[in-house]
Amino acid sequence: MTEISNAEHLVGILINKMESMDNNLLLLKAENDALKQLINNPQRLLRKMGLVPVSTPLVDDLSLDPFRADLEMGGSSLLKAQNNLNSMSNEDIHSMTWEEIHEMANQAKGDSQ
Repeated sequence: MTEISNAEHLVGILINKMESMDNNLLLLKAENDALKQLINNPQRLLRKMGLVPVSTPLVDDLSLDPFRADLEMGGSSLLKAQNNLNSMSNEDIHSMTWEEIHEMANQAKGDSQ
């Protein structure tokens, strides 16, 4: 009789342990879904980090800079004037050397004058 009660006790403990593991898995799945939703919305993620979008107004006496495309310089803006920038990938731009960057800046400066 004691062997049966010990076996029943062991089975009861194993069932409780499996139920608690199942509950933990359900919690992990819920947390994983919440993290997926957070990552799918980068603005929400940045807000959660404490970063907020800020727009600084331009000053009146700002000189035109060919590297800024937001000043509506038309064709003299470096970002709009360089046709090869549209064909370059992000990796190409990040792999540029300083000499290439200075050459592009000097070319843009010459184009804007």
